[in-house]
Amino acid sequence: MKFNVMIVDDSMSVLEFLQWWFKDEPYYLFAFDNPLDALKVIRSLDWAVVVVDRSIPKIGGLEFLKRVRADSPRTMGIIMTDDNEITEELDVSSSKCVYRFVKKPLKKNEIKQAVKTAIEYYQKNVGSKEHATSRL
Repeated sequence: MKFNVMIVDDSMSVLEFLQWWFKDEPYYLFAFDNPLDALKVIRSLDWAVVVVDRSIPKIGGLEFLKRVRADSPRTMGIIMTDDNEITEELDVSSSKCVYRFVKKPLKKNEIKQAVKTAIEYYQKNVGSKEHATSRL
């Protein structure tokens, strides 16, 4: 079974790297450079994982994941951040929508492992129900 993974970052180069790194993984990968466009499709599919840049313009990564969580409460959220001090973001509200933080600059194995473990957690907690696998 393939799972849907969304990546949101305003940097096209980051999106291109991530698409390249995940090209052989058993996921349907959807990349967005605009968080508002990404939010429009949240209800269209079952999302196992959403990976978002902490400092995306217009909304911010944490707020983005809070909105995702409101429409898709089982989706696992991963925030990419270049901040050295990420513990400041771990408050009660973020702990409910953020599964993991990954530091930038991204390391291929680290981001791939983060998504893999998030999908495993999602699969274990959501069950093996069939997910929508059509492309947008």
